[in-house]
Amino acid sequence: TTTMLALERGSPVDLVFQSIGGTQGVNESFGVSLALLAEAHDAARARHPGANVMYFETGQGSALSANAHRGVDQQTIECRAYAVAGKFAPLLVNSVVGFIGPEYLYDGKQILRAGLEDHMCGKLLGLPMGVDVCYTNHAEADQDDMDALLTCLAVAGVNYIMGVPGADDVMLAYQSTSFHDGLFARAALGKTAAPEFEAWMARMGLGGEAIPEALSPALIGL
Repeated sequence: TTTMLALERGSPVDLVFQSIGGTQGVNESFGVSLALLAEAHDAARARHPGANVMYFETGQGSALSANAHRGVDQQTIECRAYAVAGKFAPLLVNSVVGFIGPEYLYDGKQILRAGLEDHMCGKLLGLPMGVDVCYTNHAEADQDDMDALLTCLAVAGVNYIMGVPGADDVMLAYQSTSFHDGLFARAALGKTAAPEFEAWMARMGLGGEAIPEALSPALIGL
């Protein structure tokens, strides 16, 4: 609703963000409904030339957390969330796989399993699916587990991962992946960045090096 208000006031909005789930109850716990999502989608499309104007975040366990799972397992509920996302032709769908914590994914092995499940199901449903390779500090997991999941996802052809400085999200107090982790995955597997991103990096003077020219005039002007 905040983004919709910004749109009404003429603010430029490229992406409308919302967390979503796989039941009506969990979406209500996020303060949204299918009708409200449709209204936001239509408002963004009316003011933006692009067709893909939505960014959704999901994650196994949200329906359990909201007591809105109706006895259904969390992977099935997660797939239902992907059906909600697909209705609105999103630019990005992101499973924040270990963010909710060990109450739902106990340790690194469960986070690895869930991350690969989410990636596979998102691909099967035709979504632009990415994964935030992450864990909370009270989970039985560490950064080695994240390195393992990152590598497995890269081998499986994940579309994108998250990148935060030092792999430490200080705002939300959980551990993710850093910018250099994406460089590692591409270098180890012989991958390249998306063509549009590579072209942007070239314009910024970044090239393909892990340590760019930090004082590039183009970067200073950002």
